[in-house]
Amino acid sequence: MQDKHPAASGDTGALPASERDSALSVSESDVRQAVLSFLAGSSGGPDGLRPQHLKNLVLYRESGSDFLAALTLFVNSVLAGSCPQNIAPYFFGGRLLALSKNSGGIRPIAVGLTLRRLACKCASSFGSKRLVSSFHPRQLGVGVAGGCEVAIHSARCFMENMPSDYMVVKLDFSNAFNSLHRCEMLTSIRDSVPVVSCLLFGVFTAVYSILWITYH
Repeated sequence: MQDKHPAASGDTGALPASERDSALSVSESDVRQAVLSFLAGSSGGPDGLRPQHLKNLVLYRESGSDFLAALTLFVNSVLAGSCPQNIAPYFFGGRLLALSKNSGGIRPIAVGLTLRRLACKCASSFGSKRLVSSFHPRQLGVGVAGGCEVAIHSARCFMENMPSDYMVVKLDFSNAFNSLHRCEMLTSIRDSVPVVSCLLFGVFTAVYSILWITYH
């Protein structure tokens, strides 16, 4: 499991400064959409709060609107980087499950707190829409409706009609995300979508300070 999560390079002093004066602020409709976008049966984090709990509360006829208003204030607080430092390692942590692969080895699955995932859903939705022009047409998986289906059908069409001396190569980088330098990722995000840097600065600061993982 430790081989899948190599030690961090650098320290928190190398992290770029976050843009606290221009943090992302989302509306109640944004938060409601994010809550309802959780897949049915999604697991909860270490605190036991499941996405279905939030769905039930938001859709509750008598007090759902009041709950949504309070939840939106909380999400915007997280997006502004206001999570206390002593709570951040827990709030941005999660359960790490080691599943066995059919081909051998393990597949680590991290399950974070539902409230943290909700805030990140809102930030991700904003960032995806903001970066469509930067990503397309180099990638079709983020911010492009039906992009993956287009890629699959295009590749299939090409393979069925390509010359006999052509070939198609599929590449898959091993443990790619955990091989990237977090400081460089943060710098890129700050330059491209600065309004979400407060949230991610809190995430990476917590991970750098304490590796809070529960093994099951």
